[in-house]
Amino acid sequence: MEAAAARFVPDVTWRAGSVVKGDFSCRGRVEQAILGTNPADIVIAIFLHGTTKPPEILRYSAKARRAESAELKIESLDFTPQELKEIADSIGGEIPPGLRASKTCKGLNLSDGDSAHIYWNHKARRFDDWSL
Repeated sequence: MEAAAARFVPDVTWRAGSVVKGDFSCRGRVEQAILGTNPADIVIAIFLHGTTKPPEILRYSAKARRAESAELKIESLDFTPQELKEIADSIGGEIPPGLRASKTCKGLNLSDGDSAHIYWNHKARRFDDWSL
């Protein structure tokens, strides 16, 4: 996995121990994600079509976040209506665009003291995130 990520994004030091697996794009498939860093960015590569095809790349500023303590974890999207309301209330009153509760789809959490909650945006058909 580390080698596959390096093939597509060579300017990043990929963390082999950060690999997580789940249905991140809500297509009923097991996909893989890996975390890496360079001096400017914290990078997540999400392989939606296996490790021979280019991954989706998400970049976060290593200047605004703490790259040395960054961790990537799977996050449940099995929200109750009350939990969705609490998320909406905590970020300004609206549920993040395209966010849907799911018992099978998984989100990702990029944590470095603060959290970026990464999910498949069903409206835009791409990954998106929200933070508290």
